[in-house]
Amino acid sequence: MVYVLLVIAAWWSLFVPLLGWAKVVLSAAFLGLGAIFLFFGLAGSYWDSHMTPGTSSSTSTLLTGVLLLLSRAALVLKVILHILVAPPST
Repeated sequence: MVYVLLVIAAWWSLFVPLLGWAKVVLSAAFLGLGAIFLFFGLAGSYWDSHMTPGTSSSTSTLLTGVLLLLSRAALVLKVILHILVAPPST
C-alpha cells in the first residue's frame, strides 16, 4: 500500500503547481527513493533468481523504483518541451 501511495504522490506532484523549492525537495526525495528501490529490487530479483527460482517477491519494489524514476524523467521532459515551445524572449 505504501508503494502505491508513493507512486501516486510522485505522479501527482507533476500536475500540481508547487513552489520552486518544494519541487526541488520532492524531486530529490523521489529520485533518492526511486534509486534505492530500484537497487534493492534488482538485488532482490537477482537473489531470488539464484536462491529460490520461480518465485520473486521483489517485483513490486523494482516496479516502484522504476515508476518513481520515470516520474522525474517525465518532469525533465516536461521542462525541456516547455523550453522548446516557449516563444523566444526579445
